[in-house]
Amino acid sequence: MTGEQLVRQRASYQYKDADGKTVKTMDHRAGWDATFSAPKSVSVTALVGGDDRVREAHRESVRTALEHLEYYTMARIGGNHPAEPAAKFVAAKFEHDTARPVNGYAAPQLHTHAVIFNITERENGQYRALQPQNLFASQQFATAIYQSELTYRLRQLGYEITAGRSGAPEIKGYTQEYLDASSPRSQQIREYLERTGRDGKEAAEIAAHSTRDRKEIHSLGEVMAAHRKLAAEHGNQADAVVRAARERAQHPTQEINPQQRVRESVTFSRDKNFEREAVVDERAIVRDALRRGMGEITYVQVRGNLDSRLASGEFQTVERAFMPGRQFTTAKIIEAEQEIVRRMREGQNVLTPTMSRADGIQVADRYPHLNRAQKSVVEDVLSSADRIQGIQGFAGTGKTSALSAVRDAVEMQGYEVQGFAPTSRAARQLRDAGIAAGTLQGFLACSVPADAAPDRKHFYFVDESSLASTNQILEFLARLGPNSRVLLIGDIRQHQGVEAGRPFEQLQYAGMHTAKLDDHKPYRLLVRHRFIQETQNERVDPKADEGTKCLAHCRARGDEDPAAPR
Repeated sequence: MTGEQLVRQRASYQYKDADGKTVKTMDHRAGWDATFSAPKSVSVTALVGGDDRVREAHRESVRTALEHLEYYTMARIGGNHPAEPAAKFVAAKFEHDTARPVNGYAAPQLHTHAVIFNITERENGQYRALQPQNLFASQQFATAIYQSELTYRLRQLGYEITAGRSGAPEIKGYTQEYLDASSPRSQQIREYLERTGRDGKEAAEIAAHSTRDRKEIHSLGEVMAAHRKLAAEHGNQADAVVRAARERAQHPTQEINPQQRVRESVTFSRDKNFEREAVVDERAIVRDALRRGMGEITYVQVRGNLDSRLASGEFQTVERAFMPGRQFTTAKIIEAEQEIVRRMREGQNVLTPTMSRADGIQVADRYPHLNRAQKSVVEDVLSSADRIQGIQGFAGTGKTSALSAVRDAVEMQGYEVQGFAPTSRAARQLRDAGIAAGTLQGFLACSVPADAAPDRKHFYFVDESSLASTNQILEFLARLGPNSRVLLIGDIRQHQGVEAGRPFEQLQYAGMHTAKLDDHKPYRLLVRHRFIQETQNERVDPKADEGTKCLAHCRARGDEDPAAPR
């Protein structure tokens, strides 16, 4: 111990370099405070009931949470280099017994401030600043470990536990009136929010700063006297709760099979997380498993069950550079993705093209309003011999006009045309192109197969395919008949769907024949037209050139910027 300060708080400042150029430095935070607060009933039991075992349970739960939070420490390298996993931090813990006083009364509140220093060590021995984003991303993970460990330990001590707000463990045996009386600070904040008509987390933080009294120093005897006085007014409930727990601990009840409970909890977490994501961070699986089996399972048990499932092949790790911890997918998801790709590849070069390239060119030339990119897409789609093909259409490229031309041509060749989309809005856009369309979900919910008469020729348009999940696309392709064709339309740069998977993007990478619709000229013309129609409502310099006006109008409307880099 040298007494030397490890990390200094430094505010940003400006100075002029040797060339006279003004340079602004970065500020430097000394550290971050990770606070672990025991629920009110737990604090009352430890501090008013005098059960030091409860205080020790809190300490051990904090230690366990910090131990596993440390694993996700990232080191900032600087420049354009990404942060790298370090799995090391330095933290100082400060345990407090009381909340900030309200009208002179400092209520019992057991909590620990873990000040994490802004410093870590790389594998090569270099010291670097922390990258804080991963600490913030791990908050719910660390909280779930703390609450689960605390619940488990309290039950071992004989306390009966019920789930409180946000799943936090509350010890049974207290009246709400007494807990409210022991929480004047919370009541103070609630009254402020009601008075100001605000709500939400940020509003609560503002209320906490706006209403707090100044800190006061009270002796331990004064604090305990105030606690005992309030407890006596409510029947000394803490003493009765502690006595009952000690008696209960001497006659433990039969516990359920812990391994079964762990399996059920991890399975629940798996199903919940993989419903909407194809790749899930291990922290999310652990967090939800612990919440599900709160107090009956531990982090070590959950981690062991995950490792067993990984060894059996149920889970598989996904390598992602510069990511701390493990990322998981499942064998079921991989199998579904592979099946979609297999169906696409099996359908390549197996059908007679709708028409020859020469005929496709003639069809496209019948639509003089189409630009070069739109005509090329029409020709590619009509001359393809693939059962499944795609259109990668960037925003504002005249997709509707191109689809309308394709629809006219395939109907002339005897195909029944039908359109689907994951959203009602996209289905309406298909109908704008003259294609009878409904939602993909509605079609899949129908028990009638797509091609009840296999000799009929179908041509399906699936718009906004980037929003469709792996399971939706797989089920859709499984319903195709031998004379069916599918045109998947979308943009891999758009937001992905709510459910898990990116089949449209994966199919393109796997070699699906995909026509590109990327000429933005029609979009620029449309924006200019909008500008002419609505410029009086926009704050645009009337002396600006037409291009500047166009872009200003586009951005004001929230549309995609046609000049943005691709």
